[in-house]
Formats: sequence, structure tokens, C-alpha cells
Amino acid sequence: MNGEKVEQIIGKKVSKVEKLHGDASYREYFRADLKDGGSVIIMQMPVGKSSVSEEITNYKGEHKEIPFINVQKFLVSCGLPVPKILEYSETERVIVLEDLGDEVFIKQVTGGDAVQKETLYKKALDLLVMFQEKTSGAIGDCVAKKRSFDEVLLNWEFDHFREYLIENRPEKKMEGRDKVFFEKITREITKKIARMPKIFTHRDFQSKNLILSKNGELSLIDFQDALMGPYVYDLVALLRDSYVEVEGTLLDRLIGYYADKKGIKDIGRLKRDFDLVTLQRKMKDAGRFVYIDRVKKNPNFLQYIPTTLKYVRQALMRESKDLLEMLKKYVAEFR
Repeated sequence: MNGEKVEQIIGKKVSKVEKLHGDASYREYFRADLKDGGSVIIMQMPVGKSSVSEEITNYKGEHKEIPFINVQKFLVSCGLPVPKILEYSETERVIVLEDLGDEVFIKQVTGGDAVQKETLYKKALDLLVMFQEKTSGAIGDCVAKKRSFDEVLLNWEFDHFREYLIENRPEKKMEGRDKVFFEKITREITKKIARMPKIFTHRDFQSKNLILSKNGELSLIDFQDALMGPYVYDLVALLRDSYVEVEGTLLDRLIGYYADKKGIKDIGRLKRDFDLVTLQRKMKDAGRFVYIDRVKKNPNFLQYIPTTLKYVRQALMRESKDLLEMLKKYVAEFR
């Protein structure tokens, strides 16, 4: 994406275009500095599906507009803090977005002291509660309301762990009886998750997708894969983040803070559901990090596997010690 192309799309003179780190996304991101001051974010959409998540979702309809725009409009109608869409070029498959800046949440919580970290996480939980409350029952034709975490998707993500973390990382095939046992236990977990209450879910509510604005408020990005999901899914995404560890008494305090905000009395059930979704999401994430390395030739996420598997191990100790013992044969981090 060069300056001339950006100028054609936005109709303004550009002084510089900088490619931004797009993590594991199919989309490419650029920041364009404008000659008359200010800057915008350019999101280059891929041809076809915007993500693997979209390819296996249970959405059956035809998209009248691309999911990012559809979800953004809905979130704006709910009064939620998301970047404005300034321009959209269907022919170029480019979305021009408001530039919220570089103060990503992850920078703040890894650069401050313990008190600052807890304060910021409570601010993020306040946003999560607001996100859940404002999207609950809101009227609007949003694609996220028409797709959900069903058993097919949950099982696909569990199998992603087996296929990539186990069978592609050390390239050791899981033995037949172990594969049967793995499927038995993970399918049981899937059924428990599928029975949980479903709410509007961001799906990746974590430290790299929260931006701290100049006025000190948080905004949400990367929401195009939103869907109806387990009520604790976004809570797990935030507090079991592969990029920033939240442990021990801080984790307990933050779960308690969230429960108070939501009026949840049964903390025991909340923590059990939290563990079950932790198992599902973090096993998927561990497999995904290997997939991104092997298939997309991007090794940058391999460094997050130990933390991710640490979360899985902790949850397995409480939910399925038998599965943990079996997986020790294949996963060095579990031994």
C-alpha cells in the first residue's frame, strides 16, 4: 500500500505510509500520516474470507456487507467505543479507520507496577461489563447474532490443538487409543460449554485489542469475528491472555470484581465455567500458534506457547487429571 494509492482512496495528501504489525490476521494494516495533520489507519481486506474463524462458523446467510463493517455499525449503535469508519472502497477492499493511537493495553499493564496493573484490568472489566450489557437485547441486524460457538466449532478448535500442538510441533502422531480418549474428554467438555448461557461475545477481548485513548478511556478493536458465545468467554480471553499473565490472588480479585459487577452470586460455578472455557480456548490458541508458524511461516507466536500451556495445565489439574496424565506423553510442558 503506497501513498498514491491511499491518496486516491481518502482524497487527501499523505506524507508517509507505515505498515503496521498485523499479528496473525489475514488483514494488513497501515498508518497514513496526512500532510494537513493527523493520521488514519488503513485496513486492507483479503479476497474471500477475512479469517479462518469465518470459514467454519455456523452462519448460513449471505453477507450484505463485510462482517467488520456490519459489527462496527452495531457496536456504534450500542454506544460502545470503537474506531470510526472514515472511508470504504469496495473495489480496493480497503477500510479507512480513525487512528486511536499506539497506547495498546498490553504496553500499559506490562510497563507499570502492580497497583497500576490491577487498576487497568478493572477498567478493562468495566468495559467488558458495559459491552455485555449494551449488546444484550440491542436491536440491530448484526451478523454476530446469527452465528455462535456450537459443538462443531468447539470440537474443531480442540482438534486444532491435537493436529498442530501435538502432531506438528514434535511431529509425533497421537496413538489410536489416546486419540479416542482425547476426543471423549474434549467432547464432554464441549457439551458442558455448549450448555452455558450465550451472550454477545467479542471473541478476542485481550490486551492487544484494547486501546487506551488520550482521555484515559479504553476502546475496542478487532471485533469482526464477534458471535454468540459462552458468557465467560471474553472474561477468559482477558484474564487468561497468552501475552500477559494474571496470576494468584490478582486473578481471584479480578474474577470477584467481575462477579460483583455482574451480580453473580455463585462464584464456584463461575470459576468452574471459567476453567472449562480456559481449557477450550487456550488449547486452541496453543495449536493456533504452531499453525501460524508452520502454515503462515510466522514464528513470532511460538514464544507464547509456554504461558498458554501453563493455563491449560492449571485448568486440567482441576477439571481432568486423567487427560493431563495422558497428554504428558506428548506435551513436554505438562511433565
